[in-house]
Amino acid sequence: MAADAIGLTQPSVSNGLNKIRQHFNDPLFIRVGNEMIPTELAKEIFPLISEVIDKVESINNFSVNFDPLTSDQLFTIAMTDVSHLVLLPQLTNYLKEKAPLIRLNIRPITPETSYQMANGEIDLAIGFLPQLEEGFYQQKFFKQYYVVISSKSHPRLDPNNFTLDDYMREYHIDIDAGIGHYHIKNELQNKGLDRNILIRLPSYLGVGLVVQETDAIATVPYYLSQVLLVRENLQILPAPLDFPTYDVKQHWHMSCHHKSSHKWFRQTCYELFKV
Repeated sequence: MAADAIGLTQPSVSNGLNKIRQHFNDPLFIRVGNEMIPTELAKEIFPLISEVIDKVESINNFSVNFDPLTSDQLFTIAMTDVSHLVLLPQLTNYLKEKAPLIRLNIRPITPETSYQMANGEIDLAIGFLPQLEEGFYQQKFFKQYYVVISSKSHPRLDPNNFTLDDYMREYHIDIDAGIGHYHIKNELQNKGLDRNILIRLPSYLGVGLVVQETDAIATVPYYLSQVLLVRENLQILPAPLDFPTYDVKQHWHMSCHHKSSHKWFRQTCYELFKV
């Protein structure tokens, strides 16, 4: 019966038909012998009613369960270039093994990120986003702080005896990206210090290679330095100033807080990146 198909009782269906009859002033069905024949109006509105029934059936058949092994869902994540290097490889390798059909779309964090999260364009943002307002959730991964990197063969620098004078004497690679740039710049300005800037880069992506091939140094987030240390011929020196630290978190909008696929993805990120 139609009532069973859409998960309604027969009286509910009859009541609905009566309302349609009253609205259009049409019986919808007329008896001809032993058969009920639809009226012309009923024939005209049948496609609309059929579409509604199909949508109700889709809702009834919808499952809130999420299976990462079979899902091919696309997750759109906003993150910094530091996260590209520090977090993305680990996440990608995990998904290849545990959720092989899941796809990722990576976007930069911009002033529009919060709006894009609210309207569903972005599922998750990873980084330091202090500007988010009400309607967003957050979960801390780790605390980020700054260190200095230099070429391992740097002729003047010793990691065990690296002073502020050493820091100020060297040429610097300045990375004009994200909140970290302002942390470093403001701390130096507050102390009346002005570094010798050799190169300004728009992101952290090339800083390791540039530092490795020159005598210049760079002030970078600690967890990035660990990645660069493995790939490049670098050494890490302690920052001679107490640059501000910040918490790296994952952020999401309340509109996707209860969605099972998003809950799974957030929990996956938390387990991979928490420190």
